[in-house]
Amino acid sequence: MKKQLFSLALLLGLSASFAGASFAADDRPAQGREQRQDRDQDHRRGHGSAQDRQRRTDTLAQELDLSSKQKSKVEKIFQDQQQQMHALRGRTGSNDRSQLREEAKRIHESTDQKLKDVLSKKQYAQLEAKRQERTRQMGSRQNERRGGTDRRDFNGRS
Repeated sequence: MKKQLFSLALLLGLSASFAGASFAADDRPAQGREQRQDRDQDHRRGHGSAQDRQRRTDTLAQELDLSSKQKSKVEKIFQDQQQQMHALRGRTGSNDRSQLREEAKRIHESTDQKLKDVLSKKQYAQLEAKRQERTRQMGSRQNERRGGTDRRDFNGRS
């Protein structure tokens, strides 16, 4: 009888410790998920975007060695782009996706042209090189998530 009680107590203790560890492990990702959801909602509402825009401008100013005049112009360009994109996102129910994509593309091209007008040729070339590097890095991260294989068949076709 004592042996059975001891076994039962041991079994309950072990299951409680596993349940506690499992619950604690499950709680951590949920907190991260909640924080991401809050951050995403803030971005949709426009919160935090001023800090993002400022950080983006400061980084660009440092990387491209912008003058204070150039930096203020770039800030204005990014602010205009952000307002246009925010207005575009507000119209999502009224337009089809392809039309929204085209409008977003037009906004990005307009922003790019404005940046080209503000930056020197050397600075713009540096900006383009950074964009290409970022695109390459994103592509390699996506490839890693897919398991390190590209999407070609055995004959080399996509």
